[in-house]
Amino acid sequence: MELTDHEMLRYNRQIILKSVDFDGQEKLKASRVLIVGLGGLGCAASQYLASAGVGHLTLVDFDLVSLSNLQRQILHTDATIGQPKVESAKARLAAINPNIQIETINQRCSDEQLAKLIANVDLVLDCTDNVTVRNQLNLQCFKQKTTACFRFGNSI
Repeated sequence: MELTDHEMLRYNRQIILKSVDFDGQEKLKASRVLIVGLGGLGCAASQYLASAGVGHLTLVDFDLVSLSNLQRQILHTDATIGQPKVESAKARLAAINPNIQIETINQRCSDEQLAKLIANVDLVLDCTDNVTVRNQLNLQCFKQKTTACFRFGNSI
C-alpha cells in the first residue's frame, strides 16, 4: 500500500530508520492486527499500533468501561463509563489516527468466530485476563499458523 504525502510526513520519524524505511511503513499500513481484550494491556498496545500506522485494527471485548478501569486503561475516560470498551477505544484510536480502519466486535466470540477473524489478520494480540479465551486464541492461531503474542504477567 502506497503512502500518501500526509502519511509520509506523519510517519517520518519511523521512515528515516533504516530498519523501517518506506517499505516497512507501507507494510505497517497494509497490516491487519486482531486485539482481544481492551483493558490495561489492550489499551496501551492498540494506542501504539494505531500511532505507528498499522492500517487495520480489529478490537474484541465484551466488557463495559467502569470507573475502576480509568487509572490503567488509558483510552477510556469518565465520559465513556458504561459504554462498551470496544466503542470507547475505537473513538479514541480514530482521534489518534484517522488514517486507519478500526473494526469492533462487542461480544465473547465462539471458536468459529475467532477462526474467521484470525483468518483475516497478520497478527493476534491476546490482551485478556481470561484463561478460556487465551486457550481459544492459542488453538485457533496454531491451527491457522497465525503469529500471536500472548500475555504473561503484565506484558505481551
